[in-house]
Amino acid sequence: MEQLTEIIPSQPISEPPAWCMQDFQAATFRVAVPFCLQFGNGEIFFAEKIVRLLPKRRMVVFGSWNDKPVVAKLFFDVKHAKRDRQRDETGVLALDENKIPTPALYAKLASKDGCVQALIFKRIEKATNLEEIWLNKNNSQEILPLLRQVIIEIATQHVLGVVQNDLHLNNFLVTKKKVYTLDGAQIKSFPRLLPKDKSMENLALFLSQLGVGMEDCQEKLFRHYAKSRGWLLKPTDIAALFLLIKEWNAKRWQRYEKKIFRSCTDFATFKHRLHHGMYNRQYLGSDLEKFMQNPENIFHDKSAVILKAGRSTTVIKVLLDNKILVIKRYNLKNTWHRLRRCLRKTRAAVSWRLAHKLRLFGVATAIPVAYIENTFFGLRGKSYLVTEYVSTEHIGQYFIQHQHEEKKTDAMIVQVTALLKNLAKLDMTHGDLKMTNILINQKEQPVLIDLDGAVEHAVLSGLKRAWHKEIKRFLRNFKELPTVIAKFEETLCTD
Repeated sequence: MEQLTEIIPSQPISEPPAWCMQDFQAATFRVAVPFCLQFGNGEIFFAEKIVRLLPKRRMVVFGSWNDKPVVAKLFFDVKHAKRDRQRDETGVLALDENKIPTPALYAKLASKDGCVQALIFKRIEKATNLEEIWLNKNNSQEILPLLRQVIIEIATQHVLGVVQNDLHLNNFLVTKKKVYTLDGAQIKSFPRLLPKDKSMENLALFLSQLGVGMEDCQEKLFRHYAKSRGWLLKPTDIAALFLLIKEWNAKRWQRYEKKIFRSCTDFATFKHRLHHGMYNRQYLGSDLEKFMQNPENIFHDKSAVILKAGRSTTVIKVLLDNKILVIKRYNLKNTWHRLRRCLRKTRAAVSWRLAHKLRLFGVATAIPVAYIENTFFGLRGKSYLVTEYVSTEHIGQYFIQHQHEEKKTDAMIVQVTALLKNLAKLDMTHGDLKMTNILINQKEQPVLIDLDGAVEHAVLSGLKRAWHKEIKRFLRNFKELPTVIAKFEETLCTD
């Protein structure tokens, strides 16, 4: 079973082991730290924490070099290590030459045998990744000033003829005073300022990562960008931008869908004799590993709290590795049910995929932790989905509890409306929109669960029919709350 990269031993090691090319080539996600790497000039890098690993190619590591806290990019592809380092270095130098804030490049070095190439950067203290800031926001308005700063950075780069071809939120590091641009590998330089069409395409890639339902924010940022470039925008420019964003959304999901079903930095596959599945590396610990080896045992554990005991599904709440998780087992009711399901994708795999799709585009759903499929001679049987625990309070209970607090109920209606409309913007309907399938988290935000019945619509007419049917079904939840129905009819039935 693979482990997380970010493993720090409980007892400090006075003399960490020295690594050579073979160690890097063999490195998987069971990497133990600390370790050290000696360079050809006699200097030594001490690795403390692995931030990212692409097996057999490269890793990004926090550590120390010449008694300085640094970030090291280590390249060890057998054929292309030097080329990869040079490409990254070229991009970083392009940023530096154009006075674009980026962590200082201290040194470019190679191991004694020349097989491991390294770039050593200054570690920026008290800095936060833009993606982390975005994910932890309460609303987009509170970080709009910061996003405007980033937009100006992007506009400046475009004016200088600098383009990040792999532009994403992780490429920006934010301190109180500066926005730093990271990762030179995908930086390209042009002899003159970037033309409007290429600028808009690159900007749309960045804006697409804000997710669905962010059209107002995206347009504001586009106008801010255009003002900084001295453009006079036409309505056709706005339409063109949103078309580019839609195209980027399709490309991003196409790439990400493959990632969630293979081993990579964030996820890993596992396989046992009669079952297999995927898990999020961030959650792996001894308890989750034990569960994945024998998923059925936990349903007989006295500590498991049963949330639902139905014929088709059993849902329990458990504590694994000090995290409260929910495990949903998709049962097979009888032999006929087993025969109907054995050649189809399991409901756990479907839910895993759709949960990741929703989260990629900013639609709130329970964080997927793992899924497991039982198999017998290639035929699928029971399956299990593990997610983070959200709450046991659903929107029906919330509206009853706060029915005399108009501000609270109105705010929740706005949030639920946005949640359902954002789902539709992904050309999806939920399929089983009971009020128990929209939970209220600790921040009093609605979260959509139970996605195995969701439908992705290929044509607009099908989406519209399913949407109207779904909203009618949804409103029936609130027969005893006519005021809530009336307000939802105003917000949900206007399209």
